[in-house]
Amino acid sequence: MRLNHTRLFLAMTFCSLSGIASAASFQILEQSPAHLGTAFAGTASNINDASTVYFNPAAMGRLDSRAFTVAGNAIFTRAKFNDDGSNTGTITGKTDEIGLVPNIYYIQPLSDRLTFGLGINAPYGLASKYQDDWVGRYLATHSELEVVNVNATFAFDLSDTFSVGVGVNYQRAEVTLESKVDSTFGVAPSPTTDSNARIKGDDDAFAADVSLYFAPSESTRFGLVWRQGGEFNLDGNADFTLNAACAPGQGYPTGAPPAPTTGTICAGALGALEGKAKADFTLPDTITFSASQQLTQYWWVHADVAWTEWSSIQEVDVLNAGNGQMINQLELLYDDTMRYAIGFTHKSDCPWTWRFGIAIDEAPQTNPLINNPRIPDQDRLWLSAGFNYEFSPQMSMDVGYTYIKVDKTHIDNTNPQTGHQVAGHFDANVNILGVQANWKF
Repeated sequence: MRLNHTRLFLAMTFCSLSGIASAASFQILEQSPAHLGTAFAGTASNINDASTVYFNPAAMGRLDSRAFTVAGNAIFTRAKFNDDGSNTGTITGKTDEIGLVPNIYYIQPLSDRLTFGLGINAPYGLASKYQDDWVGRYLATHSELEVVNVNATFAFDLSDTFSVGVGVNYQRAEVTLESKVDSTFGVAPSPTTDSNARIKGDDDAFAADVSLYFAPSESTRFGLVWRQGGEFNLDGNADFTLNAACAPGQGYPTGAPPAPTTGTICAGALGALEGKAKADFTLPDTITFSASQQLTQYWWVHADVAWTEWSSIQEVDVLNAGNGQMINQLELLYDDTMRYAIGFTHKSDCPWTWRFGIAIDEAPQTNPLINNPRIPDQDRLWLSAGFNYEFSPQMSMDVGYTYIKVDKTHIDNTNPQTGHQVAGHFDANVNILGVQANWKF
């Protein structure tokens, strides 16, 4: 027996890598409010503060001193479902979540040409919460995914114009997934007879990063960064709270299929799914190329082209850890994606620096038959602005803001066993506000 709530576990399995999705699928780009202001254009070439520990470790030595950056990003996500023929109720549902993503970076020169950096951030994640009685409750009610990433890296200045960086990342992933289960097996789906499913899991992983930085002149800079996707073996627990309609000794409502004929079968089926569960998955590799060019005395232009190997995620199997039984197989069938960003910086003789940017972010999956309300994903347009204020040569503050317009996400999910159909589309957008403080000493 395969229930839709197991699909949620699979979706959550990947998403167990962080906190709030604002980029494609469950990726989080908000690792620097300074770069947020340019829509993350020039992330590997525009070097201003210690956040380069993450965006291009090879360039850490270009700061020429110890540096410390601490930041926070507030991500306001909104997705409203518009029903178009679902057969599981009338409550359309929406999710309005606020995620807080912290960033901390430190840079320590070790010699004239060797620099060490340490960063703590959250590069992947997701959060959503729907009403318990909405039409897609058998697909998702609550999701909370978090990944803490600790990045230790070294930069080697091979010359005055060229440097390389290598690093290792430790990641701690945690996931909580909740959904409803139809205790009547599709005969008469109703919130009053639903059972509850809750799944939690966690794991640790290590990944590497390699980076290059090239500045042929004071007005031209390039950066290239490869980040490996971590491999996770998620271990967790599946727990179910059964409704009376699914309790032993209770029969199915009139009109139930000949088999199963009693609630004992229902309880037994859910009981077989309860307990230890496991799933293996690998995060995608990413490659980012950045360029920054000075246009005039006060104006710079920045660009990013980023590739994400989402095609590494095709199918994920969730197994019973005790007997190896297949709980479900999730077909995400992701495609590789590209992200394009262009931004501008205006720096004058006063303490203010102004930033502007725009980006196009592709989604790895847009097929309505595969889309899931845990990740109501589609192509995205970023509109960004921000500023830096320099209190002194040793201290400054950055503020960044982004509005993300998400294209309509269509979903047409039908469970072939229960007959549940969720059909409609999501109208979604994201607002992001980030603030960071920088010190050099």
